[in-house]
Amino acid sequence: MFYRRWVENRRKETERLSGGRIGYVHVRGMNDPSMRVVIDEVLGKNLDKEALVVDTRFNGGGNLHEQLSDFLSGKKYMDIIPHGQHIGYQPQSKWIKPSIVLMGESNYSDAHLFPVAYKLKNIGQTVGMPVPGTGTFVWWETQIDPTLVFGIPQGGWRMPDGRFCENTQLEPDIKIKNEPGLMSTGQDQQLERSIQELLKTLPKK
Repeated sequence: MFYRRWVENRRKETERLSGGRIGYVHVRGMNDPSMRVVIDEVLGKNLDKEALVVDTRFNGGGNLHEQLSDFLSGKKYMDIIPHGQHIGYQPQSKWIKPSIVLMGESNYSDAHLFPVAYKLKNIGQTVGMPVPGTGTFVWWETQIDPTLVFGIPQGGWRMPDGRFCENTQLEPDIKIKNEPGLMSTGQDQQLERSIQELLKTLPKK
């Protein structure tokens, strides 16, 4: 309930500050249920928006960085016009408009790899606070007592510059922290800055 209220408040604030021009989606985890929510909301309630805030803060990871970054990297290559009436475009299954990624200190594992992939693919900017270098692939093992589970890092993700994501902190393009005093009043400085940056990319009205 608290989570849904938090997301809904971010969505309403995005709507208010952007004059209804920018959409908002929160990626709760790097997993299939979260991806289904993203697709449903982005290509549903946000389809008519001119830009999109993709909020990954407080995301504990999983394995979704490739699918999610590809989903946001769509480029329009064709219009669909039956009998002279424009009804859409292709690709229909990807977001083709501007986006920006919100990230923070509590992004972990694949929630570190996703903004890395987003940047390497030159999709858009990142806003928020640095993400610790926790991007790695872990094999989970159980003990004789099945309640004891631990992860063994196995897969390294090496970037084009030769560095591994693990132990390499990711710096945001725009560094801004949420001040506790303002957060307690409901203000989200990172979200506000994201909206400001996206509005710069849109035509003036």
